[in-house]
Amino acid sequence: MCSQRVFFNDQTCLNCGGELSYNVAVDAMTPAIQPCSNRADLLCNWVVGADAEQCASCALDDERSGPTAQLTTFESAKRRVLRQLALVDLDPGTADPPLRFALHHGTDDDPVTIGHADGLVTLDTSEADPSQRERVRTRLGEPYRTPLGHVRHEVGHWHWQAHVAPDALRLEQFRELFGDERADYSAALAAHYQGNDSGAWRTTHLSHYATAHPWEDYAESFAHLLHMMDMVETAVAEGFINGGFTGVSDLFARWAPLTVSLNEMAHSMGTPEPYPFAPPPLALRKMVFVYDVINGSRHARDLSE
Repeated sequence: MCSQRVFFNDQTCLNCGGELSYNVAVDAMTPAIQPCSNRADLLCNWVVGADAEQCASCALDDERSGPTAQLTTFESAKRRVLRQLALVDLDPGTADPPLRFALHHGTDDDPVTIGHADGLVTLDTSEADPSQRERVRTRLGEPYRTPLGHVRHEVGHWHWQAHVAPDALRLEQFRELFGDERADYSAALAAHYQGNDSGAWRTTHLSHYATAHPWEDYAESFAHLLHMMDMVETAVAEGFINGGFTGVSDLFARWAPLTVSLNEMAHSMGTPEPYPFAPPPLALRKMVFVYDVINGSRHARDLSE
């Protein structure tokens, strides 16, 4: 292969025509020697392991149905999130519960409920359609809604069950910071959707939806942390900022001015802000907790800082 620059979803080098695959084990693009069996249909560019037909991402699908173009969008989002998990040594296949996915196309007559249950993340691929996703976003009054955001949020629910709930110290810290998750979840969601958004959440949470239940608060915090980590990594790769981050405080310090610049660039084009959020101090402390869990830290922090 030549030395032409290539990108995460590329299957072919545009310069030399070489076939490419991404190898998650070494976090690098390599020649497509062992391509995933979904390379043609779902545009998957990952390699497979020994004696496997599907890559580590596609193999996590328990169910998959719907228009190919919409499946392809969500599979691409999945791969980006699973790469992030691999970078912090989280193996979703060997966790308890293991992470799995069900991807289905929802319709008015046969809707799909996006959610997580005991490791299984269900996604509605109809939201790969920008017009459908915008209708839902407007109806729910959300500032941000994307397939990648859905995957990160729902994987956050799995992460809580697999890495917070079984650990007594982490669970105690979680309840101190996020609240008691033993509150009735269905009743909490019903109350959330029946209530009005007073805006009071802006001093304590990342989003209005995060106030619905401690589980949603954790999932939102997890998703936003992955947003931050991915965007800072990309900004370094693109030369927008120098060097990576060495810890969560450094991450926040790099992220804050980057979001201002990104939003101002969007204003210059008259497009929606890519990061329409302003995390208050308490929301940042919640993300510190999530960062510690992701990185395997069990030490107690002063949560009042």
